[in-house]
Amino acid sequence: MMDRRELLKWGVAVPVAASVPAAAIAAAPDGVDALVLDSRVAGAELAGLTAPVTHVIDGDVTALWYHTLDALWRQPGFVLGGITGSDALFVLERLAVDRGRRVISRKELRASDAGGVAAISWVIAPVHPSVTKA
Repeated sequence: MMDRRELLKWGVAVPVAASVPAAAIAAAPDGVDALVLDSRVAGAELAGLTAPVTHVIDGDVTALWYHTLDALWRQPGFVLGGITGSDALFVLERLAVDRGRRVISRKELRASDAGGVAAISWVIAPVHPSVTKA
């Protein structure tokens, strides 16, 4: 069951995260605990985007998973947003499922490049009762 805080968090996080490419956005939504930016797809227009914690990757989520996300996703709560390549999101999405989370918002920002990688804006959040905040 979602409490008032969670309802407010989702009410802000989902609509704002869906519109991340707008140049007017200067910060991540209040409901996002951390942000992942993929240096391969995040352009200069996103340079000012901030969150309580920002992780920059180059398409490989291995180090982020082992050193950060695995431990965080074993605890209740924690909403992760990002702008990554579709390949990096695919991996994060598979890892998230094992920790009671899923992609609740996804928007293609740019079509696939020659390598088949699209720029995607997304939010991954807890959906299983064991990982939602009490």
